[in-house]
Amino acid sequence: MPLHRRHFIGLTATGAGALAISPLAAKAAQPMSALGRDATQYGLRPGSTDDQTKSLQRAIDEAAHAQVPLALPPGVYRVGMLRLPNGAQLVGVRGATRLVFTGGASMLTSEGADGIGLNNLVLDGGNIPLPTRRGLVHCLSGRDIRINDCEIAGSGGNAIWLESVAGDVSGNIIRKVAVTAITSFDAKGLSVTRNTIQDTSDNGIEILRTSIGDDGTLVADNRIEDIKAGPGGSGQYGNAINAFRAGNVIVRGNRIRNCDYSAVRGNSASNIQITGNSITDVREVALYSEFAFEGAVIANNTVDGAALGVSVCNFNEGGRLAVVQGNIIRNLLAKRPIGTAPDDDGGIGI
Repeated sequence: MPLHRRHFIGLTATGAGALAISPLAAKAAQPMSALGRDATQYGLRPGSTDDQTKSLQRAIDEAAHAQVPLALPPGVYRVGMLRLPNGAQLVGVRGATRLVFTGGASMLTSEGADGIGLNNLVLDGGNIPLPTRRGLVHCLSGRDIRINDCEIAGSGGNAIWLESVAGDVSGNIIRKVAVTAITSFDAKGLSVTRNTIQDTSDNGIEILRTSIGDDGTLVADNRIEDIKAGPGGSGQYGNAINAFRAGNVIVRGNRIRNCDYSAVRGNSASNIQITGNSITDVREVALYSEFAFEGAVIANNTVDGAALGVSVCNFNEGGRLAVVQGNIIRNLLAKRPIGTAPDDDGGIGI
């Protein structure tokens, strides 16, 4: 049979398709040594029902001392609290390397350690309660802390707790959290970007400072939804993004849906920029700048469903200077949630 050009193209395409491997499959198929030092060299057994904290801690310490990443093959690893020294980098296979918490103050913790990296891990907190002001991942006083492309679920406290940290938290999926997904105190240069946050009981993202001062955290392009005000209150909880005493924070391009209270709440947060966010179905003031702030820009946001669109208020502590422009605000509710002052207005745009 003569081989026509059309037959040749079809055969070539079929051959290429048979040889093609998806990037994720290729990554899973490659030896773990290509990602870093293989954790199974230290006696770790994927899928074991035993607690493997001791073996994994030894592997973390030795890989960090050698300044190489520690690669965890696919499987389930039951662990308690693990300490991350300087340079500790844990790398897994996305969706397939799962650390299951057996108890302790946190699952992964560091203090004064720089160059920490967590990549492509599933961290399962098992809904085990954590102490107050603790996260399943808990990092204090570190530079270049990077938590990327991980999934964190079922934390019995905060999912990620950071204090005096510089680094990057991006591309993570955080869901079913008993308190707040990401809490940062006194950041030293932090980016919180491209995360998906679902179903928390306090707030979505908190950018906080112990006293009023420059912070400069970038909160951009996150997807945040289903945020409850579990402890109640009059607005302390139930917010997608909360900046408190933190100056020069940028909140940009986030998709926010279904919050008991606000989408973005700036409290004593000077020079805050709240721009280009898409907000639907929040039940209090959608966008807030209040109390002791100096300078706020609230621009080019869309708000579809809230009790009040934008509020710049509570100047009794020195608040002043704001620009509100270019926002679309519609479908407002006639009243605010239970817990707010009974005379607070609803159904107002700005």
